[in-house]
Amino acid sequence: MLLTLLFLASCQGEPLATNPAVEVRKEGDRYVLYRHGSPYFIKGAAGDAYLDKIAQYGGNSIRTWNTREAGRILDEAAQYGLTVTLGLEVGNEWWGDDFSYWDGDAVDEKIEELRKVVEQYKDHPALLMWGVGNEVHLFGGNQIMVLRTIDRIAKMIKETDPNHPVMTAVPLGPNFKRRGLMRLLCPNVDVLGVNGFKRLPLLQEEIRDTFGWNKAYLLSEWGPVGPWESPTTDWGAPIEESSSRKAQLMSYYWDVTTRDTTHFVGGYAFYWGNKYERTYSFYSLFSPEGYETESVQVLQQIWLGIEHQNYNQHLRVDSLHINSTIANSNLYLRSKSVNIAYIFIHAPVDHHLEYCWEIRPEGLDNFKPGEFNTVLDYLVEEQNGPSVRFVAPEREGGYRLIVWVFDGLQYVATHNVPFYVIVP
Repeated sequence: MLLTLLFLASCQGEPLATNPAVEVRKEGDRYVLYRHGSPYFIKGAAGDAYLDKIAQYGGNSIRTWNTREAGRILDEAAQYGLTVTLGLEVGNEWWGDDFSYWDGDAVDEKIEELRKVVEQYKDHPALLMWGVGNEVHLFGGNQIMVLRTIDRIAKMIKETDPNHPVMTAVPLGPNFKRRGLMRLLCPNVDVLGVNGFKRLPLLQEEIRDTFGWNKAYLLSEWGPVGPWESPTTDWGAPIEESSSRKAQLMSYYWDVTTRDTTHFVGGYAFYWGNKYERTYSFYSLFSPEGYETESVQVLQQIWLGIEHQNYNQHLRVDSLHINSTIANSNLYLRSKSVNIAYIFIHAPVDHHLEYCWEIRPEGLDNFKPGEFNTVLDYLVEEQNGPSVRFVAPEREGGYRLIVWVFDGLQYVATHNVPFYVIVP
């Protein structure tokens, strides 16, 4: 009898009922992400470098912002047992700056372009969910038109791939509590991605605000304080925390966020790799050479659920001094003056430390280093381990003294201080 019913259903063109590979379920007042029928909490990294370490350290997922090399990334993730939130770019790298949300034909063309991408990767075993755009509302103009486009793309995805949820990422800004508008204009978005840093302690309350999102959310990017929310010098240079202070903030922010057991479904630490955003260390969890910062060990403890095990393996920064004074937020040096800097650092006694001191012009562009990539090596007169003697640049302007400390194994500590050169 059962076989007869199944045969009749297939003859009538009705699809057999199947459970999605990944889905968000509402269970009472809780939202839970399920993968293959089991709860799946995201312990992830934003970036596609060092996937072997993510798996080794207890992580289970990565997030990308576009589909460049998507096939390779998905295959490599599957090799290590990781899943992927695959980003669908709505515009170029400036997230919509080249794309008009008012142009109906352009929107239709974009949707069809993305449909082909969804069809190409929807059956990959490593796919967890789709990420539509990243903070596109910052560059897209009219909010309603941007959100309408996001929802149209999400609707297309659901029609093409009913087996994976849809996420879109927004920043945790001052007006975040009003994200309830997205509930109305983006009903096809299953999970809200939050790019959150300094304001993370406020997130749970703002999600549950009367006008808030009030649905499932994840941290699409999370980490310590970003350049735009850092204290600044008189000349506008952001003050960057030491690698040790960042590790403390990572631990605190994750602890605060995971207290939400009703709406929160996991997060992606930013940035798993090394990249330039104002400096090469503001967000980077690794040095350019691939050494691990203290924050990586914090993530390992979080992902594996261990309590500061072997924490003394890591290098820890105490403070950075210039001319016998703790570097402060407004450091002025005379042009061509000779100065001494010293970093105080804690390390296991059996570690042989190597120090790399750099002076760079202050980067004015947050994403493109350009000429600010230049290291002014000629200004460093003598490096003596944790101390350096350097000459202040001749030209007036903002600069940054940077120190990287390597233990010769796999760890790195870093700190830097901006300074301004005045010409007498």
